[in-house]
Amino acid sequence: MNLSSLFAPSVDKFSTRQTLTLIALAGLFSLLMTLIPWLGWLNFPFRLLITIVHELGHGLAALLTGGEFIRFVISPNGAGLATTAGGWRWVIVPAGYLGVALFGAILILLGRSHRWSRLALGVIGALMALLSLRYGIPSLWGHELSHAVLTIASGVIFGGFFLWVARTAAPGWIIFLLHLVAIQAGLTAFSDLMTVTGLSLQFFNAPANDAQSMAELTFIPAIVWAVLWAIVAVLLIGGAVWLTWFAGGEETTRDR
Repeated sequence: MNLSSLFAPSVDKFSTRQTLTLIALAGLFSLLMTLIPWLGWLNFPFRLLITIVHELGHGLAALLTGGEFIRFVISPNGAGLATTAGGWRWVIVPAGYLGVALFGAILILLGRSHRWSRLALGVIGALMALLSLRYGIPSLWGHELSHAVLTIASGVIFGGFFLWVARTAAPGWIIFLLHLVAIQAGLTAFSDLMTVTGLSLQFFNAPANDAQSMAELTFIPAIVWAVLWAIVAVLLIGGAVWLTWFAGGEETTRDR
């Protein structure tokens, strides 16, 4: 198989083998970003992207449960903070980590078709740009200015990039990029949940985190929530993979 031909603009139909090859290339690229030091800088934009998804998960959960999404901000170290009011706290608090896992799962479900992948990237781009402007700009008056600027700039740049890719990229690049984002979302979700699990074992002077917030809300230990969220994340990602690639058999991928 000629790998370069998979990214040719003229190719708009892929067999299951070709689609899996593109996914494998995305996975390989993710691995290289982790293992090769001079590619490590590429992890930074993905870290910011997933933090935006995490904080928007909190905010959208607040809106969906009748509350208010006031603002959100991200920091250069990859941390973030969403400010909400009202709504169902027991839904809002876990919506960050589980929102990232759900985000990755949805991308996996849509990723078998390059047309659905293109639509997904376009929708993600538009929403990310609009929501970052709507809920990032209020942070200019409530947080450190540089962090607020980073929040707005990151959301608009990511949003614009996804819209540009959705509009102009060849089908092979669409599938590759969508799965690269999905893989990074899945890996980050698991990595962050493992970190939270470790922090939850600290009974004294533990840094503030979502599992601790749930413990304060429910009086159930933070470690229980961290482990439960990790299990749900595995089920979401694993279920999406199973539904996409195993539940329907070995039929050839065709976009009609």
